[in-house]
Amino acid sequence: MTHLLKPEDLAKCISGLIARNKIWAGKDIFLSFIVNKTAGCFTNKKKSLGYASLFHSELEKISESPECTASITYKILSTQYSGHAQELTRGAIAEYIALDKPNSEMVIVTCGGDGTCLEVQETLYLEAHSEEKKRKAIMNNITLIRMPLGTGNDGTDGHSMPELIDILKSQLIYKNACAIKVYPERMPGDEEIEKAARDEGKNIAKYGDVNYKAPWYGFNIVSIGLDAYVVYMSNTLKKKLPGEFYHMAVPLSGLVFDKDFKMKSAKVEFFDDKGDIFAVREGPVTLLAFGASGHRVYGSGQKVLPDDNNICYTPKVGLLKIIEEGKSYAKGLHFTTGVSEPFTASKIRVSYDNAILLQNDGEVAMLTKAHFPLIIEKTEPCIRIIQKVE
Repeated sequence: MTHLLKPEDLAKCISGLIARNKIWAGKDIFLSFIVNKTAGCFTNKKKSLGYASLFHSELEKISESPECTASITYKILSTQYSGHAQELTRGAIAEYIALDKPNSEMVIVTCGGDGTCLEVQETLYLEAHSEEKKRKAIMNNITLIRMPLGTGNDGTDGHSMPELIDILKSQLIYKNACAIKVYPERMPGDEEIEKAARDEGKNIAKYGDVNYKAPWYGFNIVSIGLDAYVVYMSNTLKKKLPGEFYHMAVPLSGLVFDKDFKMKSAKVEFFDDKGDIFAVREGPVTLLAFGASGHRVYGSGQKVLPDDNNICYTPKVGLLKIIEEGKSYAKGLHFTTGVSEPFTASKIRVSYDNAILLQNDGEVAMLTKAHFPLIIEKTEPCIRIIQKVE
């Protein structure tokens, strides 16, 4: 295999794996591949050739084994602009429901970066809450597969394509996953947000391309503070620097974070499943990470939430300490060093009086003082995904 990756290559391979997995045995399967052709897996020559070879090789391996689905068909839906993945997802859901075909299943496969994956998941969540018929289909008959084809691969099914292929060849079960919803306790108007942004200093103006509009959704990890700033710098630099060179510049973002976003004292209230506050922390915060569950990592391999706890709270620490503790975060040992504190909570309320960045699954939003108090909470399980039986 010597050609660059084409959407057809991955569609043939993934549909072939799905056709042979017993979780879909006897079903009529309709696949929709939502593809961002500008993603690095298609445009970066080295990556693209590698993926094309991988998919071709895997398809050859399974070609002799029998399919167990009743039938399987697929469509390749290519995004043309920001937000198009949302439209394509809504269309795929509507088309499947209109078929009204018993014994059928739909599988939606995201083929792009973190942005494409987030758009699809957010649309599935919102559509499920728009009407009962869609809710039943999304929770019981539409399965999402998130291919790890981007740079970060935050919250994908496996952190590499070989890992996803292994998952699709394993015994599987369905699981309904929750979302993380982020919204102001009191929703401010656009004018109020714009005024707050103007009042909070000239440095905020340089982030004019960042989304101010709530609510926001995450499906892996939502975070506030230095972590979100690093994500912003990463997203910015990878558009300007060739290849993987932006990785070298990202650590330098810590040097200017406190200059642009002077850390003030925050109040964080932690709520249990009954809605009662069980803990409060006050003071400047370097990192506040909230996961859909524990055992969550970033695509870079950082074990931000290494155990059953779904929250990492890190009070303000100096840059030298951050650099010193960097390895402990990568290895998931930061809760043992005393730098960070773990919590398990279904909701937190954050009170703050300054602008700060928020990241949700690799996308970045701007919080102004008008957005606070801010609620970050887990929703009820909704989107259906696959899980390997251990």
